[in-house]
Amino acid sequence: MLFQKIWVFLKRDFLTASSYKFAFFWDAAGIIGVMLTFFFISELFQNTQAPLLEPYGGNYFSFVIIGVAFSTYLGSALGSFGGQIGMEQGIGTMEALLMTPTKISTLFLAGSVWNILFTSIRVAFYLLVGIFFFHMEVKGVNFLALTTTLVLSLIPFISLGIISASFILVFKRGEPISFLFHGASKLLAGAFFPVAVLPLWFKKLSMFIPLTYSLKALRGVLLTQSTWQDIGPDLFILLLFSLCLFPLSVASFKYGLKVAKRQASLVHY
Repeated sequence: MLFQKIWVFLKRDFLTASSYKFAFFWDAAGIIGVMLTFFFISELFQNTQAPLLEPYGGNYFSFVIIGVAFSTYLGSALGSFGGQIGMEQGIGTMEALLMTPTKISTLFLAGSVWNILFTSIRVAFYLLVGIFFFHMEVKGVNFLALTTTLVLSLIPFISLGIISASFILVFKRGEPISFLFHGASKLLAGAFFPVAVLPLWFKKLSMFIPLTYSLKALRGVLLTQSTWQDIGPDLFILLLFSLCLFPLSVASFKYGLKVAKRQASLVHY
């Protein structure tokens, strides 16, 4: 039943998205525009020494495209649950969904699948366009290491997304977590430049952001053929984030539901 419900939501969201036929075109055009911008910026580094980029293969374009693509991907996981609640409230289907004999957690999980799947396609588009049209330098990839890194990266961001959704359940309005955390992550985790260029106290802050370790491991796997031993410390820290944040997110969501039920702001659970 769970997979049937996920399929129904996935089909609904696909049909909704595909009804805006030019949206896919403009999204692809926007991605190419971003890539062109960073490609021309990377030309500034041609024939110059950039020691801070050496641990990542020395190519700024490859470095920044991986940062942009995967920070967007993980940011999607962060905002999907809260965004799902906001969308259902906006189009007036929240009460109808809650009246069905389905747990609210299942509704939000199923409603978030399309967003994460579509963002996965966007990441693949970034990489394929980068490789075939901009000569992006991606070395032989260990797909098991890449998959492990992505899974351990998604769990903390999904957990933060659930906490974000809990805010909306309680306060019925937009919450600050996804906006502030995602913006801070891109700046402090080195999506656009190596963390090493940051002032010391910014570097210390970056140590508390999961994206820092995700991007480091992903760049290692994709750009420098890092071994399990190389990315092991980053994966271990991501595992610690997952073990801490996921139970906290479940507890916060349960609390949010309890408060919403007490306030009679939801019809059914």
